[in-house]
Amino acid sequence: MHPSPPPAAAARRRYRRRRPGQPVSPEWLTGVPQPPVTNPLSGVLGETWQQYRRHAARLIPVAAGGYLVVSVAIWLVYAVASGFDGRVALLLALPAIWLLTKLATFIVQAVTASVVTEARTGAVMPVSQAVRTYLGEITTAWLVVTPALLAGLALLVIPGLYLITVWAVCVPVIVIERAGPLASLRRSRQLIRGHGDRVFGRLLMIALINSALFDVFRLAFSWLPTAWQGVVSITAANILVGPFAAVAVTLMYYRLAAAEQAEVAVTSMIAKG
Repeated sequence: MHPSPPPAAAARRRYRRRRPGQPVSPEWLTGVPQPPVTNPLSGVLGETWQQYRRHAARLIPVAAGGYLVVSVAIWLVYAVASGFDGRVALLLALPAIWLLTKLATFIVQAVTASVVTEARTGAVMPVSQAVRTYLGEITTAWLVVTPALLAGLALLVIPGLYLITVWAVCVPVIVIERAGPLASLRRSRQLIRGHGDRVFGRLLMIALINSALFDVFRLAFSWLPTAWQGVVSITAANILVGPFAAVAVTLMYYRLAAAEQAEVAVTSMIAKG
């Protein structure tokens, strides 16, 4: 014979003691509705592909403009750094490239969050207006996030990967919730708590796609001088994958926010019961 389900009071205690993000077991919540999904990010990359194709005509030109500007800036950095010793030049160039690329990525994410939200709500905001509206908050968040990530990756890789994960949805938080830069970092961490491994897994898959495209473009542009091959290839890969990654981050925000709301609703029902 199967053991009988625990009493409602015991079920509620077990529910309250569970780890953040731990799936809800049905026998814990006898007579209490459960959140609609235990893995809110299931299928998110498939939905990302659908939304990416739907909005590509608006997002890819934005990404092209941003990353082409970054490419020009990278050449200027190389021109300045080339006057130094090789190691010094590398130490100057790599952080500058990281900072510039991350700024372009944040801007693409902000525009993407605005476009996806527009499709969900019907509130139209031109791309130029979206950039002007959120540029101050995005720039401030970029000034906080980018050096922290760079330091985490340079000194100890694990802290850098952790920060990349917990701050993954900070830009959608700025755009959708109108949060300030520092508040967006706290809010991003709050949403991702309990789902960090799933978020990191999706980010890793997107990074692998970007890397594969980079290799394809590197072969396609192998006829170029060696110095040009890397910049052209990474720019082309970023133009295509950057909007895809931005759509994924925005959809992850919406799914995690919905899961949080469901969690609050269930907890409230348990407390009242």
